[in-house]
Amino acid sequence: KQWYQRRVRGIDELGEGKKVKFKDGSTENYDCVILATGYSLGLPFLNKIHRREILTGNNEVRLYKNVFSPKFGSSLGFIGFVQPASGGLLTMSELQSRWMAELISGKVRLPPAVCMEDAIDKEQVWRESWYHKSRRHTIQQIPILYNDEISEMIGCKPALSWSDLTLTWTILFSVSAFQWRLNGPLAWNGARQYCKTLKPVPFFQYTMLVVCATMGILLLSAILQILSYFSY
Repeated sequence: KQWYQRRVRGIDELGEGKKVKFKDGSTENYDCVILATGYSLGLPFLNKIHRREILTGNNEVRLYKNVFSPKFGSSLGFIGFVQPASGGLLTMSELQSRWMAELISGKVRLPPAVCMEDAIDKEQVWRESWYHKSRRHTIQQIPILYNDEISEMIGCKPALSWSDLTLTWTILFSVSAFQWRLNGPLAWNGARQYCKTLKPVPFFQYTMLVVCATMGILLLSAILQILSYFSY
């Protein structure tokens, strides 16, 4: 069978038979329509007290960094209860697990409940402004930023250094789970060498080149203005 793919914005109505009318006025015949609307969050395995504190309606959760409830602290944690905006879930879940392990062993502590509540509120405002406010984006996070936040709490955030520019360049312009194994708890001796073998992500590399070129032009313009001022 040959597959036909066409991108349109929104279904207006389902007509008779197989006819589907789209918001741009066009119509097509389809055998079936799959409503990929996401998931409804639910915690049926918890009692009502816990569910009431964590699930707040409209598919939203009250969890600090998508893991811990300010009410229950480190006695209850959720691993993998996060939706990556890009990439995969594994690196995020791994760091959540390491964070949980450090808390259980008493090596790190959670912030006070009031601070966690404030962080949840601020993150919700950011999420609603960054993404479309809907039931689908209530647990969404940007993986690299999220991983850096968690790794900073447990002491394994990658450290940028002028003494190893190759590694610094790799960390800035490529992504690998091993960059959170360079230092801190459960560090791996081979992480540094592995990170250096990674190729930069083209988008990150080109973006930085544009930023550097823009900064260079602005700096040159400022120098020329200063020189012209003294020439008079």
